[in-house]
Amino acid sequence: MKPVKPSFDFLRARLERQYLDPDFDPSTGLDAAGLDARIEAYWDAHSGEPLIRTRAALLELVLTAGRIGVDPDDRFADHIETGSGIRALQEKLQKAALAELPSAEDAERREAWECGCFDCWLDLSHTTPDWRSILSLGVCGLRDRALAAERAAKEEKACEFYRAAARVFEAMRCYIVRLAELAEKRGAAIVAPVLRALSERPPQSFHEALQLAYLYHEVQEIEGELVRSMGCFDRLYIDFYRRDIASGALTREEAKELLKFFWIKFYAKTQGLQAGKNFCFGGLLPDGSDAVNELTVLAYETYRELRVVDPKLTMRVHSGSARAMLRQVADCLKGGLTATVFMNDDVLFPLFLKRGKTPEDVYDYVAIGCYEPAIMGREMCCSMTIIFNLAKVLELLLHGGGDPATGIRLFDVHEGELTDFDAFFTAYLDALKLLLKRAMHIERLRTAMWSRVNPSPLLSGTMADCIASGRDVSEAGTKYNQSGIMCAGIGTLADSLFAVKRLVFEEKRCTLPELAAVLRSDWAGHEELRLYAKMRLPKWGNNLEGPDGLARRVTDFAAELINREPNGKNGTFQMGLWSIDNNRLFGKKTGALPDGSRAGEELSKNTGASAGLDRRGVTALINSVTKLDHTGFADGSVLDITLHPSAVSGPDGAELIVDLVRTFFARGGQSVQFNIFDAETLRRAQREPEKYANLQVRVCGWNARFIDLSAEAQEAFIAAAGGEA
Repeated sequence: MKPVKPSFDFLRARLERQYLDPDFDPSTGLDAAGLDARIEAYWDAHSGEPLIRTRAALLELVLTAGRIGVDPDDRFADHIETGSGIRALQEKLQKAALAELPSAEDAERREAWECGCFDCWLDLSHTTPDWRSILSLGVCGLRDRALAAERAAKEEKACEFYRAAARVFEAMRCYIVRLAELAEKRGAAIVAPVLRALSERPPQSFHEALQLAYLYHEVQEIEGELVRSMGCFDRLYIDFYRRDIASGALTREEAKELLKFFWIKFYAKTQGLQAGKNFCFGGLLPDGSDAVNELTVLAYETYRELRVVDPKLTMRVHSGSARAMLRQVADCLKGGLTATVFMNDDVLFPLFLKRGKTPEDVYDYVAIGCYEPAIMGREMCCSMTIIFNLAKVLELLLHGGGDPATGIRLFDVHEGELTDFDAFFTAYLDALKLLLKRAMHIERLRTAMWSRVNPSPLLSGTMADCIASGRDVSEAGTKYNQSGIMCAGIGTLADSLFAVKRLVFEEKRCTLPELAAVLRSDWAGHEELRLYAKMRLPKWGNNLEGPDGLARRVTDFAAELINREPNGKNGTFQMGLWSIDNNRLFGKKTGALPDGSRAGEELSKNTGASAGLDRRGVTALINSVTKLDHTGFADGSVLDITLHPSAVSGPDGAELIVDLVRTFFARGGQSVQFNIFDAETLRRAQREPEKYANLQVRVCGWNARFIDLSAEAQEAFIAAAGGEA
């Protein structure tokens, strides 16, 4: 007879707050202060040893000595005191490594960021492990695989890696045993046997698989790398689900209840205030069939009933995707649950093959982070190593290579050579190439310090390629090792380039020096010219060849340059055409531009138009965006579509959303996401936030409660909805 416990709905309020004040058992281990002291003491005594060995030992220390907690009513157990010692050590090592970088290059980076052109860093926040290995082998199997590799290895460095991997998985097994013992002590009759099983063998049930996945997620983040994809959920878990249903061990409703207990943990961990964890669904299988199954349907039902902003979901779509499943997702969007990004297999498969990935690997791609495509378990995509402001390069060009706001000069321009638009456009591409090359050079120096900052035996130990090569992920142990460059502001750039062409070289309303002077003054005394540039000239997002053609020429040039550039870890850089919310951050560091924008205004977001300037409707917007070659954006590209609720009301509203997705993808778009709201509703939410606590918006690659956003961000959404900002 199954143990009877309170339902999810009864416990929900408590579960949503479980990490705010966790119920640790003080008899089970050290508190944060004690743990941090032990970590510091261990590091002081062992800092001369190989770093991967020390990192494994410190993770072992946390997992075996940190105090733990188990809620007897929860269906999952994972609470552990981690302290901040491992994170502090990571920051200390990174600071020391950065201090060794050439001072000239570091000064270049700081200047480039101060004026809002680019920044770069070591990206440890965009990873996904090999979920197949985790679920098929379990912690014992992962440990034993590393030990077997160590016995066969001949190089001591490889042996050191294998021993570190085996050590952390054995430590994780001990952690699971500790949780099982406390669960038994506290009468957690449902989760205790699940934990006992996982300490001895791979998962066999749906419950065991979910429990192991969440424990792994938590332990990797303790190690120091954010888990930004939980894998292809429906294809990873369907066999567990079907076995349980067939045997009678689980009913469909019980599975849904389990999934609610599981997913609420991701929300509870962040309270919806971070970028969320991605679960992928659908897509093509190697036999050409659709991966959508009964678990896909169940998961979206669960998501609809939960109504939380985290986790976030990816729906992979191809030409043969079942319309019924897309309709189910669209119904969620209609209801204000917009935490899904659609990704296009029919574009991404050719993209991956063009980038040298093998056909058998591409079927397991996932979205890492927001919408950055990568191969699950075989790739370290590091999708955000550089953020780059395309529009800033134009501003610098107009001012002779210098930034009017800071006085920083990043390059030199001979204005006398800019005699026509072709020369001006060539000068822009030359400056873009110079600054991208500079950013990639600086990033290669940072990438080279990875193994001195954050070797990752746990993450690496899940990767079959790392086990085969004897190398950690920090030393390019995986099959694919890429570095992403986020290129922001394409709409703002296209509009500004076209404005220069029209205002200066065609209509001759001003000369280049005169335009530069007007922009330095932030259009002071030239409001008529500003309004003409902003409201009368053709704009990106309206299916107009002028700005659209310029966007295509720039993105083709940038993709060709970036995608062939070595990244220093046996891979290349990859171009992404997206911005997330850096369009606001970059906008604050960008002066007035020829498109009519004032200094400090936000740039266009992702591949979309500048706010309120896609005046010809969503079809024209789609036509503009799909004039670009999205197979060149190996680090991802995404379009945001905002719809008024009245456009999708009634029984056919979801069909409109499906048709938009189908149309965008048939024309070559890569990824698309939606917001469905009206300006008046958002204004009411500002005035009466307590009545709109559950109103969600799609911020970038994640959802948030509207009332949690800053006033500035709220105004940006109101402007996007067609209201006055």
